[in-house]
Amino acid sequence: MVADEVESEIHFMKTYSIMKWNELIKLNDDRKSLNQKITLGLATKEELMKQIKVELNMLDTCQLKIDQEMKENDTEYINTEILTILSNRINDMYNSMFLLFPVEKTSLSEYIEFCSNNTLFITKCSNMLDTLMSRYHSDPEVYITAATYEFDDRNDVESARKYFAEGLKYHKNCKNLYVEEFWVEVQHLEKTAGASLPIAIGKYRNLITFFEGDIEFHFILLDRAIKLSAVRELQCNVVRDMVKKYRHSELMWQKLAKIHFDGFIYHQETEQLHYDKNYISGIRNCIKTYENGLKENLPLKNKHKLWNFYIDHIIEIRKSYRMKKETIRNFMNDTMERAFQEAHDNKALLKAEHYIYWAENTNKNCHRILRKAVEVIEDSVELWITLISYYLNYDSLEMGIEAFQAGVRALTSKSMPLWEILILYMGNTHPKLLQQLYHEGSHFPFPEINFVIRPKYLEWSVVHNGILSTRELFIELRDIKPECKQLYTTMISFELTQNSGITKLKTIRKLYNDVCNAFGQTDIGVWSDCIRFEYMYGSHKLVKEIYKASLLCLEPDLRSCMTEEFEKLKEEFMEDEPKDGGVIVIDDDE
Repeated sequence: MVADEVESEIHFMKTYSIMKWNELIKLNDDRKSLNQKITLGLATKEELMKQIKVELNMLDTCQLKIDQEMKENDTEYINTEILTILSNRINDMYNSMFLLFPVEKTSLSEYIEFCSNNTLFITKCSNMLDTLMSRYHSDPEVYITAATYEFDDRNDVESARKYFAEGLKYHKNCKNLYVEEFWVEVQHLEKTAGASLPIAIGKYRNLITFFEGDIEFHFILLDRAIKLSAVRELQCNVVRDMVKKYRHSELMWQKLAKIHFDGFIYHQETEQLHYDKNYISGIRNCIKTYENGLKENLPLKNKHKLWNFYIDHIIEIRKSYRMKKETIRNFMNDTMERAFQEAHDNKALLKAEHYIYWAENTNKNCHRILRKAVEVIEDSVELWITLISYYLNYDSLEMGIEAFQAGVRALTSKSMPLWEILILYMGNTHPKLLQQLYHEGSHFPFPEINFVIRPKYLEWSVVHNGILSTRELFIELRDIKPECKQLYTTMISFELTQNSGITKLKTIRKLYNDVCNAFGQTDIGVWSDCIRFEYMYGSHKLVKEIYKASLLCLEPDLRSCMTEEFEKLKEEFMEDEPKDGGVIVIDDDE
């Protein structure tokens, strides 16, 4: 900075109390230090960005102070030279950073925003971009940022085209560069009321040739083309090519149906495109497009995908606000019934949620649809639940049991939700049948099921049949393989709740002995529970013996954890130990 500028800046800062003197001295020292580093090529990008941020904050502060002074003093006569001084410094720092370091999208965007907020620098910004865009940049987004600024903010399509061309020299396969270049041409076509159509069509033709066979890229171009209304000829070309090139793709028929739904109606006979704002026309043409696509000679797998697209779109339409009118509701109801039935007949309805939606919205017999569904998709838990729940909701127990048995055969180890539904229903309505169901579930040859049902059966038994019958039942359930830890812990909890005259110490000890033998190799918890029981109800003398037994039984890598657990238990029960060394005793078996 020249001396006059420094003096002017200091004068402004002091006059309006922007900074204290020592702060201003430090700021200028930092500036000098950074300038020296820049000259020597030692400055880092982080240092430059940090100082730019400081200067931008200073610029904002000074601008606010100037605005405040003008408002409070009702004057326009105030020296604003400080804004030019600060802005020039910021511009120079950006210039240094872009020359010294690779240009990134973020920093370039920030520079463009700075220039856009300072009209004096618009020309400088364009000059800077012109210089920068003539160089290689590893990030193609840099070219997009510069080109977009020139087109959107400067209305300079030629500079935008030049920057895109530069970017594509270095990034020939970058789809985003091509897409954004095409989007600029679409917008320019709108601005020129179609005058630039030859250029836009030419760019488009080059793109679909370069990305021949890339249907997703074609869709992206179509999405950009139909964003604006006054580019109908370009839109028509994009749609016409899409239909011709990808007629045997289910994705094309889905895309065509979607744009018809949005009001862009393409007539394959005339190969013309028009826009119809009547949403009912859009819905009807959408449905017709899917049905036309399904008549095409597509491979079976692809046709099934198109059926799924069609079904999903029907559901989407029926859930939308467009169903307010009765005429369209009736049309979509008829369409739904026809489409779902045809999809089922063609073995193309392959999702459980589709069958459930159909069953919930049909005018026909819901359970017939669900029965069809479980024949097609046997392994869907959700479908079997829906079918069984339907029967039980209508108290059709016989049909419910029949569906339950079929579902259990189909789902095997995944059938627990079906057992839960029937157990809950029978608990409220058929307690005698419930015991039979518990018995079958306990012996069902899949641990995922019988491990859950055996403890539940015990819980039900103790409430309805008493402890004596439950003890007999426990012995029966205990012998079912594999052994179930939860069965033992449930039985122990029942025994602990009995009156002392009934519950016997040896009975519970025997249960703990059995559970420790069965699971004590890998489960510290069973030993911990056993020791806790002796501390609370049994003999403190046995505690150490149980602990020793645990160390012999447990796998070696668990023994240190068992020792830690034992120390915690000793500490826990030390305070509760009676002074006379006595114990609370549960009567032994006689």
